[in-house]
Amino acid sequence: MIQVIDIRKTYRVGKIEIAALQGISFEIKEGEFISITGPSGSGKSTLMHILGCLDRPSSGKLFLDDMEVGKLKDNALAEIRNRKIGFVFQQFNLLSRSTSLRNVELPLIYAGVNRRERAERARIALERVEMAHRLYHRPNELSGGERQRIAIARALVTNPSLVLADEPTGNLDSKTGEGILELFQKLHLQGHTLIVVTHEIYVSGYAQRIIHLKDGLIEQDEIRNRT
Repeated sequence: MIQVIDIRKTYRVGKIEIAALQGISFEIKEGEFISITGPSGSGKSTLMHILGCLDRPSSGKLFLDDMEVGKLKDNALAEIRNRKIGFVFQQFNLLSRSTSLRNVELPLIYAGVNRRERAERARIALERVEMAHRLYHRPNELSGGERQRIAIARALVTNPSLVLADEPTGNLDSKTGEGILELFQKLHLQGHTLIVVTHEIYVSGYAQRIIHLKDGLIEQDEIRNRT
């Protein structure tokens, strides 16, 4: 599903070049649940931005569903992000004045889906994350865990090939975070491909595969057997 071939990313700060990624290569199969871990500065956020088509590598190749995305123009990348990738962020990124239903509908609005279909698909997505009872609540009326579930529903509503989560438990207490990770496990069992970027060791324990980065390189790529 995803091929990463010798990806490198260098940032220039004044006259100084910073190598965030120094030659990363791996493959991700459809239906995998992967955690990308590493200390601050290891390159995990840079890698996520590249996998999510939010940034381009300095060199190397990235294939998503057999398409080399690094050569695409910005508008084509935006279309891929909206159609193929669902994003879940640490800060939730919900519109404060909009209801849960409206927040989940947003990607479908950008995709040009009609109002009736948008509402139906958003309701189904909210049911999947056990938030059907919060359709018309706004973010300030929800707990942190509930807001993250709304954000996950929004990521799922376009039926993406890939769900990318950046520190999805970072703003949650450990018990609420475990509930979100159990939801990710459920989605994984339903066939979704999930990539979770985190520095929390306990979060990685929920994944079937852990890619550990250090200094812009893969230090370890571990496949775990879960029962």
